[in-house]
Amino acid sequence: MNPIIPQILGMLGLGIIVLSFQCKQNKNFFLMQGFGSFFFFLNFILIGAYGGAFFNLANLIRGLMYSKNTNKVWKLITVEIMYIFCFAFSVYLDSSPRQIILTLLPFSALIVMSVFMWKGNPKHIRYFQIGYMSPSWLVYNCFNLSVGGIICESFNMVSSAIYLIREKKNK
Repeated sequence: MNPIIPQILGMLGLGIIVLSFQCKQNKNFFLMQGFGSFFFFLNFILIGAYGGAFFNLANLIRGLMYSKNTNKVWKLITVEIMYIFCFAFSVYLDSSPRQIILTLLPFSALIVMSVFMWKGNPKHIRYFQIGYMSPSWLVYNCFNLSVGGIICESFNMVSSAIYLIREKKNK
């Protein structure tokens, strides 16, 4: 397969994720984030980074579940179980020590981030995004050569920092 195709799919995912930040309603934000995650699923599956692929597929499902503004605990538990299953399946497909360690980074970040997203505190989400979520995905994306993923996580950190600066300035 042409190595450019997975990168184009990653860039499409990046574009949708960037556009999602323009959404005024949480429902639309989560739906667009999920749709962007689908393109990253395709990107990662084609480059052989199974953890990233399956985590993004789970993000699509999480986006659909969280788009309904009900904080039902079963949604959080379902998302957490999906991430655990995705991690286990990715280790089964690629059990090299390097890939397991790399996959642990976004896995641990997703487990915590899904709780923050479920609780819905934007400030906590942004702090965690800058402090751990995006850096862990950046490392994963760099080692797996996902150009769209690298740019997307860089954008997420800058966007979160701008949000926090604006919040502080408004107070």
